[in-house]
Amino acid sequence: MAAVAGTASDEGVHGRKMPPLETEDPELEDHLSQYLVCPISHRVMDLPVISPSGHSYERASILEWLARRPVDPLSLRPLAPSSLYANRALQEEIVEQLERLASRAAAAGRSRLESLARAKLRRVRDAGAIVARAEGEGSEGGLQRLINRCAVCSAWWGLLAWEQVLVFTTSFGALLCLILDASAFIRLRASALTSNGAIARRAASAGRQPLLATFLRLAMVPGVSPPGHWRWPGKLAVAALRGALMLSVGPLCLTFAFGGALSLAQFVRRCNEVRALEFERAAQSRWFVRTLQACSAVTGISSFGLFMRLYWDHREWGRK
Repeated sequence: MAAVAGTASDEGVHGRKMPPLETEDPELEDHLSQYLVCPISHRVMDLPVISPSGHSYERASILEWLARRPVDPLSLRPLAPSSLYANRALQEEIVEQLERLASRAAAAGRSRLESLARAKLRRVRDAGAIVARAEGEGSEGGLQRLINRCAVCSAWWGLLAWEQVLVFTTSFGALLCLILDASAFIRLRASALTSNGAIARRAASAGRQPLLATFLRLAMVPGVSPPGHWRWPGKLAVAALRGALMLSVGPLCLTFAFGGALSLAQFVRRCNEVRALEFERAAQSRWFVRTLQACSAVTGISSFGLFMRLYWDHREWGRK
C-alpha cells in the first residue's frame, strides 16, 4: 500500500477526507472510516479477518461469536473458524489512517487523541507482526508482495474492464444494429409467408451478414480488417473501439495470468480479500474516475461511428 502523505493536509489517504477533530473527549471510531470498525465490537479492529461472505471482523470478536453461534453475523450463513483468514489489505488501511490521525492530532495540539491513535497503532502493528511470523511470510516476502500487487491491480483493471464491456454491449450502436437485424428478420419472415418464399430465398442467397455480427467481429477480433473501401473515419472508429476495449481487458488478462502463475490459490484468496476495499479506493480516486469516463466516452462514440459506417454499407447493398 502507498505510504501516508505529509501531515499538513486534511485530506486522507487515496483522496478521502478525514473527519474533523471536533470532540474534546474523542473516540477513535469518530475519526476513522466506519468500514474499519468491527460490526460486532463496534471498535476499530486490531486484527481484521475476512469471512467467505466478504465481511471483515475483529478476530477475537468473531471467534467469541462463533463459540456461541456458528454463523456469519451479517450474512447468517454457516461459518467455521477455519474459514477465516487475515485481511491484510484492511489492516494496512487501518495503519495508514491511524498514522494520518496521529499526525493531524499532533499538529492540532490534541495530545489525548494522539496518544490514543499511537497506542492503537502499536497494537495493530503488533498483531500484524504476529500473523506475519505465524504464516512464515519472512521467507517469501517478495513473492507475497507480487501476489498482493497483482490482486490490487486485478481489482482496478477488472472494474475498468467491466464498465467498458457494459458500455460496449449497451451502446447506441450495438442496440441499433440489433434493432435493424430484428427488423430485417421480421420482414424476411413476412415476405416468406406472402410470396411463397421467393423473396426469402433470394435474400438468403445473397449471403449478407447481420449487422450485429459484423459489428462485434470488427470491434473485438484484432485480425479482422475493415473493408478496403472505408475511409479514415470508419477505420478510426474501429481502431478507437478496439483500443478502448483492449486497454482494460488486456492488462486484466495479463494480471490474472501472472498472479495465477505465481500462486493460484494465494492469488485468488488475495483477490477476494482486497476486492471490496480496492473498489472503494477506485471510486474515490479522481484519476481513475476520469480515466473510466474517458474510456467510456471513447467506447460509446466510436461504437456509434462504427454503426453509421456499417449502416451506410447496408443501405448501399439494399440499392443494388
